[in-house]
Amino acid sequence: MPASALTRSMPTGRRLRRLAVPPLSIAAGLALWQAAISVFHPNKLAVVGPWEIARDARRLFANGTLGADIRLSLVQLLCGLAIAVVAGTAAGVLLGASRWVAGAVGPWVTVLYTIPVIAVAPLVIVALGFGDAAKITIVVAAAFFPIAISTQAGAAAVTEGGLRDVTRAFRANSLETLWYLTLPGTAPHILTGVRLAIGRALIALVAADLFGSTSGLGYLIISGQQNLETSDVYVGVVTLSVIGLVLTGLVGYAERRITAARTARAGA
Repeated sequence: MPASALTRSMPTGRRLRRLAVPPLSIAAGLALWQAAISVFHPNKLAVVGPWEIARDARRLFANGTLGADIRLSLVQLLCGLAIAVVAGTAAGVLLGASRWVAGAVGPWVTVLYTIPVIAVAPLVIVALGFGDAAKITIVVAAAFFPIAISTQAGAAAVTEGGLRDVTRAFRANSLETLWYLTLPGTAPHILTGVRLAIGRALIALVAADLFGSTSGLGYLIISGQQNLETSDVYVGVVTLSVIGLVLTGLVGYAERRITAARTARAGA
């Protein structure tokens, strides 16, 4: 094989290996899990195997329960994440661009970030009722802070760098500086914050369903615990994990694309 062809084929091979490793790892983990269940026969009220979880998921899909719960939880999750991304990015850029604002508001962000979502979820539900608005608000409250804090770090790095002086030299106004410098430079930090926020948002979604919910994946988990239907609990947990894995993968893909584009522009 010519050297040039070998060089071209190596990145493709590395990409294929990188794509193959995660599903192979998941498959191996599930196989070990099922094997451990078959060997040790643990209490089924505590642990069930992947095969039983799959059968229960098929049953819940057949009677329409799981599909409806997934749709409802996805709507609440994605709406909450969308609001958190917009609000967290705006807050983070403002905190990173202004030392005065960071000094005045930063301690409040830190204090509020440390409050457990489950502690304030009942208060939100009392204030907004048992509908979607309360669940989305709880998701926003959980997802907002990782995005804001990560964006603040990126915006501060961009603002304090030498490129800010370049935009001033070209007489760029504040909006142009924000659009052409701050946001592009902060984009990797924003996506890092979103990746961290996804996990917190999923936890918040379950916490919101603890109080008066009658549908959703969190309710599926809670009702399974109350009715000693352990497989239902695992179906809800696994479904939430798959949603988190897919969303995190999409954000990671966008992050890699942005990094590659920045590298290509820098090398041009």
